[in-house]
Amino acid sequence: MKLYKYLLITTLLVCGSCSDVLDTEPDSVITEANFFTSESDFEIFSNKFYDYFPRDGRGFVDFIWNVDNNSDNMHQFDNGNIFAFGANTVNDNPPGYDGGGWDFSRIRDVNFMLAKLDEAEISEDAKSKWSAVARFFRAYLYFDKVRKYGDVPWYNTALDETSEEIFKPRDPRATVIANILTDLDFAIANLPQDTGNKTTLDRFAALALKARITLFEGTFRKYHGLGASEDLLNQAVQAAQTIMDEGGYTLHDDGDPNQNYYNYFALHSPGTSSETILARHFDIGQNTGGHWSQRFIILQAMTGISKSLADDFLCTDGLPVSLSPLFDPDTDYDLIQDEMANRDPRMHQTIFNKDVIRLSDPDEYFNEDQVPPLNRFFPTGYVVRKFSKLDRALQVPSAADDGMPIFRLGEIYLIYAEARAELGTITQGDLDISINLLRGRVGMPDMTIAGVVRDPDSNFDGSLSEIPSVSVLIDEIRRERRVELACEGFRRDDLMRWKAGQLLTLTPLGAKFNPIIYPDAVDQNFARTNSEGFLEPYQGGTRPRLFDENKNYLYPIPPSEIGLYPNGELTQNPGW
Repeated sequence: MKLYKYLLITTLLVCGSCSDVLDTEPDSVITEANFFTSESDFEIFSNKFYDYFPRDGRGFVDFIWNVDNNSDNMHQFDNGNIFAFGANTVNDNPPGYDGGGWDFSRIRDVNFMLAKLDEAEISEDAKSKWSAVARFFRAYLYFDKVRKYGDVPWYNTALDETSEEIFKPRDPRATVIANILTDLDFAIANLPQDTGNKTTLDRFAALALKARITLFEGTFRKYHGLGASEDLLNQAVQAAQTIMDEGGYTLHDDGDPNQNYYNYFALHSPGTSSETILARHFDIGQNTGGHWSQRFIILQAMTGISKSLADDFLCTDGLPVSLSPLFDPDTDYDLIQDEMANRDPRMHQTIFNKDVIRLSDPDEYFNEDQVPPLNRFFPTGYVVRKFSKLDRALQVPSAADDGMPIFRLGEIYLIYAEARAELGTITQGDLDISINLLRGRVGMPDMTIAGVVRDPDSNFDGSLSEIPSVSVLIDEIRRERRVELACEGFRRDDLMRWKAGQLLTLTPLGAKFNPIIYPDAVDQNFARTNSEGFLEPYQGGTRPRLFDENKNYLYPIPPSEIGLYPNGELTQNPGW
């Protein structure tokens, strides 16, 4: 609504300093009264909602591959990520909470559109369609609130500053989730079956969001002791299975197991792939794109993949590095090309290996041996390859306009398998239509229920007392999820729902440092190692790694927001 008020004010100012009071508005003035009169008006208004989705890069920051800095998948340069360190405080600025914090202005915009739809003189079919779009985004925005704060006030009307309801207490988490699912069921029933372009909402995008939310909430409730989770997990299975059965999607496959996975994330327009359910596309020529992601990921990533994630890539025999005869921990860590030999091909499609060119003309940035960089901006020795492009033209500031997937079939397969496993109903057939299709794309052996073995290095076997133990099958499905979705921003949410926050307290490590390969790094702060020779990015830092089980699963509500409530209706989250 603010946009149109500003347009109105600007238009009136341009008209000149008239002394007469205008009794009627000129046709050129856009107001609430004359704008929401056609279906196209609602389409135009709702277009801004798509910017609520993440993107591959926004200016200098917000690169999708950086989101995993707040987990154990990646370690950023210098002092590290405050969320990964458990160092966020109640004084943190709300916008710093990766997306806006305790701010309901976007939800108000959605509710404003819904109110205007109720009043509009357009067909009932059009009202249903655009209400479905709005309610999808309300569900999307509220899920973000729930996963950060737990209980939040549910608003389904566009309140103004004088509305007493602004200061309503928080609604229970379960109530908000129920409202979210009601919105999504409406969206599933009323969005187009298939828009065809994969950049605007359709029924399958709503099903994908429902599958993501119900898996998250079902497992969060299960492992945090918050009540029945079976219904939510069943809904996750049903939503995922509908996409798998009816959507016509297939995994991206160019015919080369050593490139299939990487090539999907290198697509300029991921909506062109059979794997994509919904994507964001950008176009510099149409003023809908232009970001720095390719310049940063290639030249100044300011982050690196962790040893913890690197170790989770299986060997090509389907066994973990702790058990496979194809991996010798005494020697294979010494050179990255040896470490990546005989490993899941997704490893070298996610992490730069020796001899993989980063640019079409790499001499300026690589030495003769094509060693992945190790310096302050690439602090772990494991350099992110996923999402990178080889076109030098994209390294120019603001030159990249590559898009990114929002929902893809790979995630849906993982949701389906995990939800089935959590329910205890999974069969070998379920694995064959989900996990094993992901493995097959890269030439890895199938996962079999009879053949899974416990990794002695597992963190989900009960060895860490605060982390609930799970079956070996669920453990291996979690590994598959970590590997397949690496650098896509899912890892922290996964740790939170699995009640595995203590993994963030473990000492972060990178690759094994080889002074012969990196002679210029010897004695540099960024190349400090532990007693076994592995890079320890934060060694010597003053920020301790913490995770308080009583508070860190939720964010603190900003005190400035609590102070706005006149009678203490808004209370702080436990432990903060």
